[in-house]
Amino acid sequence: MLTDTFIRYNYTGEYAGILICFLALVAIFYSKPRKSFVFRYVVAGLFWSILSSVLQIMILKVANDPERLYDRYLFMILILGFLIAYNAVLYLVFAYVDMMSIHRRGQRKEFFMIYLVLALLYTMGAVIEVASGRIYIMQVGGIDVTHFIRFYSFAGIVCSIICFYASVTNKKDISRIVWKTVCIVVPFEIILLSVQILILSSHVIFTSLSYSLVFMFAYLLFHAEKYDEISGCQGINALNQYISKICGKKKFHILYVYFIFPSSGNMIDEDIDMGLKGIRACRSVEAISPKIRMFQGAEDRYVDVIERSSDKEARNYVNQIRGIFDWLKAEIYMPFNYMMIFGEVYKELDDPVKVRQFYDYISKRFVDMNNSYFYTTTREDLKEFQEYYEISRALKNIRNSVDENDERVLVYAQPIYSVEKDTFRVAEALMRLKIGDRIVTPDKFIPIAEQTGCIHMLSCIMVNKVCKAIEQLSEFYDFDAISINISSKELSNPTMYQDFLDIIEKYDIDMSKIRMEITETAMFENYDMAQRNMEILDKEGIQLYLDDFGTGYSSLERVINCPVKTIKFDKTLLYKSLDDNRMDDILTYMIEVFKKNGFVTLVEGVEDESQQKFSVDKGFDYIQGYHYAKPEPIEELRNYFSRKSKF
Repeated sequence: MLTDTFIRYNYTGEYAGILICFLALVAIFYSKPRKSFVFRYVVAGLFWSILSSVLQIMILKVANDPERLYDRYLFMILILGFLIAYNAVLYLVFAYVDMMSIHRRGQRKEFFMIYLVLALLYTMGAVIEVASGRIYIMQVGGIDVTHFIRFYSFAGIVCSIICFYASVTNKKDISRIVWKTVCIVVPFEIILLSVQILILSSHVIFTSLSYSLVFMFAYLLFHAEKYDEISGCQGINALNQYISKICGKKKFHILYVYFIFPSSGNMIDEDIDMGLKGIRACRSVEAISPKIRMFQGAEDRYVDVIERSSDKEARNYVNQIRGIFDWLKAEIYMPFNYMMIFGEVYKELDDPVKVRQFYDYISKRFVDMNNSYFYTTTREDLKEFQEYYEISRALKNIRNSVDENDERVLVYAQPIYSVEKDTFRVAEALMRLKIGDRIVTPDKFIPIAEQTGCIHMLSCIMVNKVCKAIEQLSEFYDFDAISINISSKELSNPTMYQDFLDIIEKYDIDMSKIRMEITETAMFENYDMAQRNMEILDKEGIQLYLDDFGTGYSSLERVINCPVKTIKFDKTLLYKSLDDNRMDDILTYMIEVFKKNGFVTLVEGVEDESQQKFSVDKGFDYIQGYHYAKPEPIEELRNYFSRKSKF
């Protein structure tokens, strides 16, 4: 039946749907989304959504201007094409929601059977609508497609209800955030489609928003590094933002969990049974309290933030979590240990970087434990960490400044006594770090410098400052050389020598005036690389000391084959030889072997008269220790070296 007037369709909402999908695809292309198992459904859903919206717009254009655009067969092809595309969209929405449960992934056959039945019902309904001739109605000035829109909108509502039902029946196996998302998105889609059906008489069409927003929201929430849909954990960026939001405003505790597995891979990826138990553990942690928020810092590291709790309440939560992990250890076949560090976040930890670094710092104490471990942080830990944090910050600033004259790196030196010359001929340069008004010793900052990648810059600064001191001292004082300690990290660097040689060549000094001390342990950590570096330095005229001899496990034969000139005996060998006749014999034998093979022998740590006499009697060429001189600023070496004759 023809009517007198026709209201043109407004399909601005369809263009909005295309724009949303296009922007999501651009974001995916230019970002690095987390490509989980269900990510493919999002990408496919965005493409099918665009196709559906384009077909919908074409249908509505024809409906608005049938005199110019209508062709019966082409119009029917557009309608059938849209129904097929929309069916694909519904399938991808249903699959995405259902497959966010790892439990459902093990029931994929059942899932496909269910959707096959739904697809058949959908197809039968479409065939009936087309056969009845009600799918669209010709009117004066346009084509009425409201029945067509009502049909597929109703199909979308049915799909949404089934999705919600699937989530309800599987609630125990899906993360809290997935459940909350379903509870928001599914009702939103049902309401949107219901409103579309109710206002069809106005001819305003926006059905594409019901599915394009779903895929866009899914991408933003679960694939743009926000949430992991399986574990329910957020990533490191979300952890930083959350801690920034509550730091200094709310009291909260942190439980830092580090899983130690015998092989790579986390508990979710090994097999389906183990994965299900791992997910059950995640759900159990969430069920303890809504105050617990879970974050994943790395593949094997998790952070639980416990908000607004007393110490007693937070500890109760943590004990329950420990019970869950102990259950998991007993249930899965692959043995693993966990390390848990728990504590209130002190007000001094006033930003997320400090908070994470604090717990990482404490965790390093227990990485070599071969059993599960639980530790509660204390104020002493905080004090220790603050020193570490202050040092690491200063070191990184020194590294980034790239200033070979940085005043924060101080050079001290300890003169070394020559037994033969009965005077001081050499000295060892020792590094100190000045932070504010405090001077920090190497035993505290060198390990941190090696961990943070700052050691090379410190070594370059030392070489530069020692060269400058040698140049100044050489003008008026007579001495053989000043030695510098080289880190084990440097010796493993294939180009470690180049920067050092470039610095030395800037000064007017004899290359033999500077020497380098290399530890026995470092030399044999990467023997081939160390050997190559030592040979290059030796060829350039830089003598090498083997420092701390006696603390490692190398053989005399291997040491003798290395291009070192001086063997520096560790003080522990000296002290043991004074108390143990067998050790005394071994020390005597080693000194004889080294001297016979042309090495210079030096002993360190000599602090009193008896140690000095013992060292001289044993035949050491050089003696170093507090008995002769303590470390002082390098400028003070003028008080120990002989002054050159004016003539």
